[in-house]
Amino acid sequence: MNHNFNRDGIHGSGGGRGRRPGRGRRWMGDRSLMDVRLIEPALLAFLSKEPQHGYALLERLDYLGLGGTNPSAIYRVLRDFEEIGLVKSDWDEEGTQGPPRRVYVLTDEGRAALKRAEKSLKETCQKINALLEIVESE
Repeated sequence: MNHNFNRDGIHGSGGGRGRRPGRGRRWMGDRSLMDVRLIEPALLAFLSKEPQHGYALLERLDYLGLGGTNPSAIYRVLRDFEEIGLVKSDWDEEGTQGPPRRVYVLTDEGRAALKRAEKSLKETCQKINALLEIVESE
């Protein structure tokens, strides 16, 4: 079986004739595509409050109902964010009792990205509410 993974850690089986993996099956698993798309702005929002390490970010995702996300997918997003300048990271060797942890800090570019995400999230909420009105009117 051919597995294709996207940057969010979601996979689907390939092999269809030009079809995208997982298409049409977004709500058949434990996590909707919408949940997956909320992870990136959530990470930016958490980091806008204070610098944090990856494990703390995972715990916060759980609070939003986005728990159970593969940790490697979260760290991949954080590496991507760092690569494009949305976050910076450094090793915290003093604040831990165990091995050093990488602590992530939001940059000015990250704050600007969060503002754009805020606008997009508000627009998405309006679309969802309009759709729910249609669904609930049945």
